[in-house]
Amino acid sequence: MQKYFSEPYRIFFPLGILFLLTGSLLWVPLLWDPGTYPVVLHRFCMLNGFVGSFIAGFLMTAIPKFSQTESAGTLDSLSFLMLLALGSLAGYLENDKMIFLLSSLQALVLLVFLFRRILKRKANPPYTFIFVPIGLMLWFLSGILSAYYDSEAFKNLHFEGALTSIILGVGSRLLPGIFGHTEIVSAQKAIYEKPLPFIKIVPVNFLILVLCFCSSYFLSTDTGEMLRAGIVCFVGVTYWRLLKLPVERTALTMSLWCCGWLILLSFILKALWRDDNIHVGHAFFLNGVVLLCLLIATRVIQSHGPKDKNLENSKVLYLTVMFIFTAAVMRVSAFLIPEHYLHLLSCSALMLTSGVILWSSKFLRFVGVKNSTS
Repeated sequence: MQKYFSEPYRIFFPLGILFLLTGSLLWVPLLWDPGTYPVVLHRFCMLNGFVGSFIAGFLMTAIPKFSQTESAGTLDSLSFLMLLALGSLAGYLENDKMIFLLSSLQALVLLVFLFRRILKRKANPPYTFIFVPIGLMLWFLSGILSAYYDSEAFKNLHFEGALTSIILGVGSRLLPGIFGHTEIVSAQKAIYEKPLPFIKIVPVNFLILVLCFCSSYFLSTDTGEMLRAGIVCFVGVTYWRLLKLPVERTALTMSLWCCGWLILLSFILKALWRDDNIHVGHAFFLNGVVLLCLLIATRVIQSHGPKDKNLENSKVLYLTVMFIFTAAVMRVSAFLIPEHYLHLLSCSALMLTSGVILWSSKFLRFVGVKNSTS
């Protein structure tokens, strides 16, 4: 069991998929029973269950390697697992306040894990990772505030702001590397590999970018949405190099490239389409968060397990993108056809479930494989 606790993605990726399937399939009964609307449990399964598990699995595996510190311990994984169990119960009981408080504790567990290793680091992590503790702190604070104040601003910060911050931080280092833009990676390494305190290796212009992103959630709605769209597009073009096709062209890199563009377009759409913003926000969640999690997980599973690059050229990845994109289109457009709203939610859930099952059947079998050939 040690390899599972020392590389927690082996525990949390399969668990996250279970939460994702559960949260998605909750909408399927709407096809024959429109009276059910399990929004609280659905939200917990998708955000705290699926996304929380994938973030925990990735960070608890990656941070020790980037900082050259001790691997995750049994207590780290068990603490997060306990919060997932308690959150599942709160979701079943539809206790929204308890879910937000437990969500904050999830962020706290990851913050403690992060800072314990950063303080003992033998090497600096990429400077773009400064977005990660910022995102976790936003997650922690907005969860507490959302538990006691019914404010859409706090919930938007909780559901979108924290996740976007983590995506910007991790993606700005991983995506150019995966795409094969070695000049970007080399330029970043030349900065963050200097033997200096972490805060001193973060470029001033990047710190300003972080501050602008955080402040966008405290501005007026229209101004904040436009500023966030501009920041995400700037990061996508400058750090992710989306204007260029990947140097290394495989099913994984091309899928990630498409995913990157879908993330940018989802923020532009949300800034321009102000009506029924919660529905438009699902474009980011499905095309951005869900799809990105699965694609990054593909690289993590392959590189930590079978080390078979052929897995990254599987046509299953293209089909996964197609299913999830279709699910997003159905979900976002559902409110435009109110007479079929619930049916479209169900169909969207079925498309998402199909894509997730397809991806899982191909890649989850390698979660238990460690340093062997396929």
